[in-house]
Amino acid sequence: MESCVGIYSIPIETTAGIARHYYLSENGDFKNSVGWGPAGVEWRGTVKLTEAERSRANEYGDRFGMYNICTNNCEMFAWYVKRGKRYSEQTQKSVVKSLGAAAISAIQPVHTVRSQKYKEIEKGIVDIFNNNLEEAHRQNWKAQQAETDEFWRRRDRDSK
Repeated sequence: MESCVGIYSIPIETTAGIARHYYLSENGDFKNSVGWGPAGVEWRGTVKLTEAERSRANEYGDRFGMYNICTNNCEMFAWYVKRGKRYSEQTQKSVVKSLGAAAISAIQPVHTVRSQKYKEIEKGIVDIFNNNLEEAHRQNWKAQQAETDEFWRRRDRDSK
């Protein structure tokens, strides 16, 4: 099957249009596209990819790691899926955009789908740990209270 998709871009509003979001689509329709962002691979609607393109899209996060506007961005994803090589004119040719991307990547918290799942698992473990710790404190308090009550019961009985 011959590739039906091309690489398209739209301005990113939060950057006043300086940076662009790149994606793959058959006709530039963002509603039917695949791209890359902080949440990982972003599938929208229906996109016809060749087997090789689909394979590259699916392996991208595992192969290259988390999204980073400077070193692992949507333009690199689009070129990799389409041609098998990563490239970003935004960060490799434009000094201003490259410096801006580096500044943003230094403060930008990002998570892939996998790291988000690990965060959820970690939160679940922490919640269980905290519940168990709270229950242990409650049991310890009950045991101490029982000892105190027993002490006063014996003292009252012995003083009679």
